[in-house]
Amino acid sequence: MSKGKILIVDDEPAFSSMLKEYFKSHGYDVFMATNHEDAINTFRRHHPKVVLLDFNMPIVTGEKFLPILQNINPMIRVIVVTGCIEEEVEEKFKGLGYFAFFEKGSLSLEKIRAKIDEALAY
Repeated sequence: MSKGKILIVDDEPAFSSMLKEYFKSHGYDVFMATNHEDAINTFRRHHPKVVLLDFNMPIVTGEKFLPILQNINPMIRVIVVTGCIEEEVEEKFKGLGYFAFFEKGSLSLEKIRAKIDEALAY
């Protein structure tokens, strides 16, 4: 039985694959997208409750993509996972209602899994 559906939106395939394998091994259904078009199609097809969103995406950045996801599903829980520092993310995402933030450089898979579980419980 699945713990929940997660969509990983990141243009770094190696990073996305690492997250996917980790979360799949812990019982989640995990989907990946490397750009905003794939993400929208996957989001509409699989209806994940949580999205792990990279901040620095080509063409459409994370702060521009978050409102698109929220327009499709206002109840979506978005966790920003990026190489940017927290202050930069807070400034860019101010008022957009992201659920949590994690820096890639100091990412703890256990901590992000706990935050995902919290988001899925909403």
